[in-house]
Amino acid sequence: MINIRELPLDEIVLDPNLNLRDRLDDFTVERYADAWERLPPITVYEVDGQWLLADGFHRHAAAVLMGRRTVRAEVREGSMTDALDFVSSVNLFHGLPLTRAERRRAVEVKMKIHFDWSDRRMAEELAVSRELVAKTRRALIEGKQIPNNPGRIGADGKTYSSAGIPRDPNERLPKGKPIAQEDEPAPRRPAEPAWEEPKAAPAKAKESAPWEVPDHKQAALAEPVAPAAPTIDEMLHLMAKQVMEVITWTQSDGFTDAYRSASGNARGLFQTAVIKLAARADQLRKM
Repeated sequence: MINIRELPLDEIVLDPNLNLRDRLDDFTVERYADAWERLPPITVYEVDGQWLLADGFHRHAAAVLMGRRTVRAEVREGSMTDALDFVSSVNLFHGLPLTRAERRRAVEVKMKIHFDWSDRRMAEELAVSRELVAKTRRALIEGKQIPNNPGRIGADGKTYSSAGIPRDPNERLPKGKPIAQEDEPAPRRPAEPAWEEPKAAPAKAKESAPWEVPDHKQAALAEPVAPAAPTIDEMLHLMAKQVMEVITWTQSDGFTDAYRSASGNARGLFQTAVIKLAARADQLRKM
C-alpha cells in the first residue's frame, strides 16, 4: 500500500550519498516551481527515525524556492541499502536525464549492492550498455570493492557459471585490458586465488574482507573509480536514448495542455533547443 503524506519540509534529510547528481539544474527547479500542482510526490525512506530524500531533489529545491512549509511525499520503510538500491535506478527513467558520469555512479552503487548480478541483468535493469557495466565491474574488482564471483545471477533469477551465460554476438568489448566475458571463465591471477565462501570463518575476519558490502550507506562511500573515456558509439547510443526520453515526455498524457499554459519564455527555450539539435544533426549528416 502506497503511503502518501504531507511532511514538514525542514524535517526531510538530504543525504549526499543518495543524490547521484553532480549538481541541481536551476532551470529545472524553476520549471518545477511553475508546474508545482502537477508534480508527483517526492519519495523518502524512513530510516532510523529520519526521512531521507531518495527521489525528488529538484522538486525539493522547488519547494524551498517557493517558500513552502510542507511537501507531499511517498514514505517507504527500509534500510539505507534499500534507499541506495532505489536511487541507483529511479532517475534513469524519469525526470532530468542523468549525465554519463551520473549514470556511471548509478552503476557503481547498484553493483556494490548486487555484485552477483550478471552484466546483462545489470545493463537491462539500469538501461545502460553492457560495455559500461563490464568496465565498471572490472574497475571495482581491481579496487577490491566487490568480489570476483565465479557465478552470476541472470534476469531469470537463476545462478549461472561464467561459462553458462550466453553473450550477445553483436556486443562490442571495451578497448584496452581484456575483461572476463560472461561466456568465458574469469581469468585468475596467480597471486590472487579465486574467491570462495569461507565455511567457518570468524566474524571478525569476515568483516575485514576488502570486498565486504555492509547493509548501510557505506555501500556508496568508497572513492569512485576513474571513468574511462567513452567510445563514439557509446556516446551516440546514450545521446539517442536521452533524445527519445524527451520525445516520450512530450507524448505523455496532459503534456499538450500543459505546454499551451507554459510561459512564452519556457516554450521559446524549448523550441530553440529543438531547432539547434535538428540543425546540428543535419550538419553531421552532410559531413
